[in-house]
Amino acid sequence: MSDTRVLVLIGAGSAVFTRGLLADLITADDLGSWEIRLVDVDAEALSVAARLAAKMVEARTAGNRITVRTSTDRRTELPGADYVVTCVGVGGRPAWQRDHDICREHGVYQPVGDSVMPGGISRLLRTVPVMVDVARDVADLAPDAFFFNYSNPMTANVQAMTRHAGAEPVGLCHGMHHVQRELAAFAGLPFEETSTLYAGINHLTFIYDFRHNGKDAWPVVRARMERELAEPPEPSDIGAIWENGKAWHNPFSWEIFRRYGAYPAANDRHVLEFFPERWAGGDYYGKKLGVDAFSVPEILQWGEDRYQGMRAQAEDSAPLDASAFENSTGEQEQLIAIIRSITFDRRQMFSVNVPNRGSVPGLPDEAALEIPAVATARGLRPVSVPDLSAPLTSILARRLTSVELATEAAMTGDRGLAVEAMIADGAVTDPDAALALTDALLDAQRAFLPRFA
Repeated sequence: MSDTRVLVLIGAGSAVFTRGLLADLITADDLGSWEIRLVDVDAEALSVAARLAAKMVEARTAGNRITVRTSTDRRTELPGADYVVTCVGVGGRPAWQRDHDICREHGVYQPVGDSVMPGGISRLLRTVPVMVDVARDVADLAPDAFFFNYSNPMTANVQAMTRHAGAEPVGLCHGMHHVQRELAAFAGLPFEETSTLYAGINHLTFIYDFRHNGKDAWPVVRARMERELAEPPEPSDIGAIWENGKAWHNPFSWEIFRRYGAYPAANDRHVLEFFPERWAGGDYYGKKLGVDAFSVPEILQWGEDRYQGMRAQAEDSAPLDASAFENSTGEQEQLIAIIRSITFDRRQMFSVNVPNRGSVPGLPDEAALEIPAVATARGLRPVSVPDLSAPLTSILARRLTSVELATEAAMTGDRGLAVEAMIADGAVTDPDAALALTDALLDAQRAFLPRFA
């Protein structure tokens, strides 16, 4: 029996994620030997990722324990997998840009559009059926593999893959981990000495308990928040994409904290999309959402620039960026720690997106929630969160309604349900306006929506 483990990465054309994962595995000597199978339906993007991977392995002379192979057919690569990771973006950045533009044309402004509001619903409609097909293949060909998903919209994808494919995916997102780190820094505390309790849905997870060496750390956090928010904001702090550690960078999240005693991950850029009725016309503290507040074109251009940089390195027109092998802070960061905890049965705690199954009272058992879990040699074991407050539970229950309607619409190709999901989401409440926007999005993304033909 070989000691080499097999990891299949589906959606490997996402070169940034692939680079981060490879860098972490190459530098993780304690995790032993790996065969990395890169899969993507886009042969050109896959070729870029493969060439970059080869250069990285060579740069660290890791060929004796890291091998890489590629395919556009996931079914040939899944048998024998120990780990399966999905990072799929159906339609890529162009489809994301189309969602953004069409929503703006219909008077809807949003800063992300990868989870909720009309842009998020559009992404859901084209992504969920693809993810269910992937999950069916995983369940069929790699039933014993640990299955991790990074694809958005996370909540809908995990719910649908569990319900319709009989798979057991675990959704991972670095948002919760990063927000805990930011809260520690905000309070002037070492991250390693802090702990949290939380529950929610991806991009709307309520941290209701925050401690430093076992003691309540909220008073320290609250004191700095009140001090900073008592001063007028710097315009550059409002709606900046990159976190800067200031309270005025996330004024709405702090408003929620004041009102409910819990801080929402993952900060204003994501959280405000779950409360669309508060941002009529996209107005956000004197700026416009998705335009000069959390600019969508800016983040898309950043992603494209990073990809082109990876491509240049793969094609030898730029030197390999050695910083990739240094401190890991990317989406894959938590994955490597989970693999390590599983491998050595360290039973460390991580934030995961899994079916509720009674972990949080008052929410549906099938709902995919973001909650703590312990990584053991037998897999991830969710932790019960029985004390999330009733008001916060009711907010989550309301948000899950649109997810349920949109997921059913995606699987059945039901245009009427898609419209109802738009209305339930709250960004567009007029039925005629919701119908017009839904039709515009379905038409623009029809190449990725065969069930709506």
